[in-house]
Amino acid sequence: MFEILEFFPKNISEILYQYMNNNLEEIRIRVNNNIILSFISHERILEYKVNSDELLNILQKICDNSIYSYQNQICSRIYNN
Repeated sequence: MFEILEFFPKNISEILYQYMNNNLEEIRIRVNNNIILSFISHERILEYKVNSDELLNILQKICDNSIYSYQNQICSRIYNN
């Protein structure tokens, strides 16, 4: 479960680390909005707002620096279903 932290910038991963053993189910990240953590029985809004550079960095890490490739895969799946 802690492997997911490698996709986040160091400052965000340090914040998220403290919540990783609390039945964390979802991390919601939007530009210029607070990070929202969803747990089994509740949600928690963190006092950290992600900027566009951080979000792009996260997305690039998740997509292994190939956002264009992932975009094509997602679009092809949508149109093929």
